Amino acid sequence: MPTEPRAREGSTVHPGGGASTTAPVLGAVVAGALMATQSRMNGEMSRITGQPIQTALYSFGSGLLVLTVLVLVLPSVRRGVADIGRAWRDGSLAVRHSLGGLIGALFVAVQAFAVPVIGVALFTVASIAGQTGNALAVDRLGIAGAPRRPVHLSRVLAAGLALAGVAVAMAPRIGGELALVPVLLAILVGGGQAVQQATNVKVNAASRRLIATTWLNFLTGTALLALLALGAWALGDLAWTSLAGVPWWAFLGGLLGIGFIAIAAWAVNQLGVFTYTLPMLTGFLGTAVLLDLLHPQARESVTPLVLLGVVITFASAVLAAMLARPRRRPA
Repeated sequence: MPTEPRAREGSTVHPGGGASTTAPVLGAVVAGALMATQSRMNGEMSRITGQPIQTALYSFGSGLLVLTVLVLVLPSVRRGVADIGRAWRDGSLAVRHSLGGLIGALFVAVQAFAVPVIGVALFTVASIAGQTGNALAVDRLGIAGAPRRPVHLSRVLAAGLALAGVAVAMAPRIGGELALVPVLLAILVGGGQAVQQATNVKVNAASRRLIATTWLNFLTGTALLALLALGAWALGDLAWTSLAGVPWWAFLGGLLGIGFIAIAAWAVNQLGVFTYTLPMLTGFLGTAVLLDLLHPQARESVTPLVLLGVVITFASAVLAAMLARPRRRPA
């Protein structure tokens, strides 16, 4: 039986190294597409149930269930989980670097709360603004154990181009009164995504199995959401709601979460947090537009200005990919 591909120990590849960056850049685009689709799924479930914490707990809990089955049936993944434990004991992996799932859980909880209030468009703008800005800081300061990378002017320009593309694309759909709290929360959890991606690189170096790394994220995230749900229930702020009436596709958010967390744990190792963020943004934004085109009531919102914003954002991703290309050393 084929086993999950194993990452080489100590195999971090920095931009400018000798490895091809095509696959991780494409992976980042796919991860962004999965994130946008999950936002629509969880937002729809939360809109129908009226319970964002219940939605987030279902999303993370269903993903944890699938991953736990894989841990139980795949010996290679069980070895990866055991390797994480050994890394904790010998000190090569700090426990704080293993808590990225807490950030992911908060992202999904805010996603479920904010999307029904401000919509996918504004949630996308706010979370990407936080993530793009914080990605520069994570790379520059080596936050959460990420390798330090200098912030050159070209990287700042790429970030500015990315944010300009997002602003242009979403401008036609941002109007009316602004709900400040969900927007600020989206910015904060978007910034947290950059930290989560950096911590997962550390965990993946210890586990050498993407599924084991992703399982740990879902385990810690589900535990946090369960505690939040229990606290809300004890205070009378949470009433468990029937999921009747929720469309079948809205139940798949947890599976998509598995996909984009696993991709990020692999691709950030190759590209760095910032360079990963820009092509991921392209997948996120492009998919959000596609989902609107497929939705009869939202189709008319896809204006030429929206498409122009997507093109600008795509250009920022191309620039990021060029910055990540291996540089030939002089002979």
